[in-house]
Amino acid sequence: MDEKNEVSTKTPPCCGRGRIPVRVGIGLLAFLGFLTLTSTRINLSVAIVAMVRQNHSATTSITHSIECQQPTQSGTGNVTSSSLPHAYGMCGDGEGICGTRQPEARNQSEEDEHTGFPDSEKKNAQGMDWDEVTQGLILASFFHSYTFTQILGGRLAEKYGTRLIFGMCGVGSVLLSMFTPLAARTHYIALIAVRLLHGLMQGPMWPSMQVLVSRWVPPHERPRFVSAVYFGSDVSIVVTLAMCGMIIETLGWAAAFYIPGALCCIWTIFWFVFTTDSPNQHPRISQKEKAYINEAVRSSGTSSVRAKNMPWRSVFTSLPVWAIFICDIGNGFGFSLIFNQLPTFMTNILGFSIKENGLLSSLPFLCRYFGAVGSGIVSDHLVISGRLSYINARRIFCGIAMFGPATMCLAVTFAGCSAPLTVAFLCLAYFFNGAIASSQVVNVTDITPNFSGTVFGISNTFFSLAMSIVPLCAGAILQDQQTMEQWRTVFWMCIPIYIITGIFYLCFCSTTVQPWNFSGLDSMIHDTESSDTDIMARTNTQPSGCALRTIADITTDPPHCVK
Repeated sequence: MDEKNEVSTKTPPCCGRGRIPVRVGIGLLAFLGFLTLTSTRINLSVAIVAMVRQNHSATTSITHSIECQQPTQSGTGNVTSSSLPHAYGMCGDGEGICGTRQPEARNQSEEDEHTGFPDSEKKNAQGMDWDEVTQGLILASFFHSYTFTQILGGRLAEKYGTRLIFGMCGVGSVLLSMFTPLAARTHYIALIAVRLLHGLMQGPMWPSMQVLVSRWVPPHERPRFVSAVYFGSDVSIVVTLAMCGMIIETLGWAAAFYIPGALCCIWTIFWFVFTTDSPNQHPRISQKEKAYINEAVRSSGTSSVRAKNMPWRSVFTSLPVWAIFICDIGNGFGFSLIFNQLPTFMTNILGFSIKENGLLSSLPFLCRYFGAVGSGIVSDHLVISGRLSYINARRIFCGIAMFGPATMCLAVTFAGCSAPLTVAFLCLAYFFNGAIASSQVVNVTDITPNFSGTVFGISNTFFSLAMSIVPLCAGAILQDQQTMEQWRTVFWMCIPIYIITGIFYLCFCSTTVQPWNFSGLDSMIHDTESSDTDIMARTNTQPSGCALRTIADITTDPPHCVK
């Protein structure tokens, strides 16, 4: 038994001849927000190459074996000292991959090839003497604190609005980005402190935006909105990698922090000037569009009254909520494996240098964005046309997002030494994974629009924790055994997690607003925009046995009744 489309999917009324709907402008500003905010946090991964002196520390003498060896200058199958930097990238000034001194220092052209920056830039840099461990601590510090403000950010957005919380993410990012060069030149501990604060400031980004979606976007438009706006972070990776490389080469590494910070500052001003938390507060919205949005979001369970108390017990005993959490754990685990480990596999096993092809570092992210936007458009069309119910749309696109990458991981294990096939499977995995925007990500606003920020913050915390586990698991499997057989084990580890978590979501997901969504809203009867009839109409569209699902219900209510 499928859920009915509880919200009307009729075509929205015209907002005025030649006039762009205000919610489209809000979406554009939100997209630019993800674009600029993300650029202020990933620019360090590019700039640190120019910030740090080339390491002179010798490494343990270990012979690295590339199973799928590429042709070398000598024409043999052996990995020579001259071919190692080509396969592994820069390993130190005048040092080979095994820590042995090369007979001759690299010339200017070699420096450009291996670092991506001219030799003069390296000499003009402040020359921070940071070893690899220190660099790793600096790069990872952002994510250590990023996890801790996810839930808080969502809850604050529910109480004070997305305009303030998302905007403050911009204010904090601007200040910290501008302060980064000074902190880096002072001491690496100061830079770590700045990055920790940066993580705390950007933690509320995604959860707070869920609140805006629940108040501004009609339900059948949400997959399209979420995919186009949220995955602006993927576009930002592509743009920032290219932009920062050019900035550093011409203006120096400090400019790679000042320019993104300045762009973020401009966006922040526009955000506070042109954004409001609801259509009723917007001074330039047409009456037709305002009435259309209010009717759609109110019938979907969104209240204009902000709940004071969070129903924590109801949240953590709700099966539809756990379906979202479990799916996010599997998605985070698989995404981290593909994102972090596959490039290492291509270098250490295939002998392929990603640095040789700049397009390769950005193509997967572009594929993920196109996959997200494409799935959002298709999902909206199928729901509006009546061909799919909300619940079936969420299930289908979740299947694509979870089972597609699992299939691609399996394909990688059979691709052997074919680098082109491996790259193609990587891009397809990212493309399929983009469909998560039209399923699990948007599903939060389906079941609890009033608490979507907090619930999404909890879910994203699980996602981040899952991503942090993957390097440990992969490292344990691959320790001292960089072989094709061990890498197959790593990829096989990902496949069942994708499948199991995906199946759990398919069984227990729901698009029915949960009754606890209205917890703490007793004053709703005094709200001029809502009524008890509006509230109960949403929750009573399904038989009582299917409207609310908790962990205790699993033994009494069969899975086929889950909505």
